Amino acid sequence: MSYDDDLDMSAEYQNRKRQAADLDYIRRYYALEQRHGIRVAIGGRVRNHGQEGTIVDTSGHYLMIQFDGEELPACRHVTANMEYATAEGWVAVAPVADPCARSAGGMT
Repeated sequence: MSYDDDLDMSAEYQNRKRQAADLDYIRRYYALEQRHGIRVAIGGRVRNHGQEGTIVDTSGHYLMIQFDGEELPACRHVTANMEYATAEGWVAVAPVADPCARSAGGMT
């Protein structure tokens, strides 16, 4: 194994570590598994505005989606118009309520 191979393995390790941390955050914050029965993972199939694709990476609390027929992956929010493929079919997800947002009848 050469020095370059060690660097490549280290970069791959760091990438996987970043993805794992991002996915852990996404799973805890959005609780899609508890709320909708969805486990978000690299390789999972999604649909956004009717366009299907595969989760290929993460970017913080966003997902990088390789949409079918597209050349480059696109960054999408976990719950914004997203549907996830499950064994039972497609499941649309709801955003997490923002506890800091003012209600419609709240203070002005």
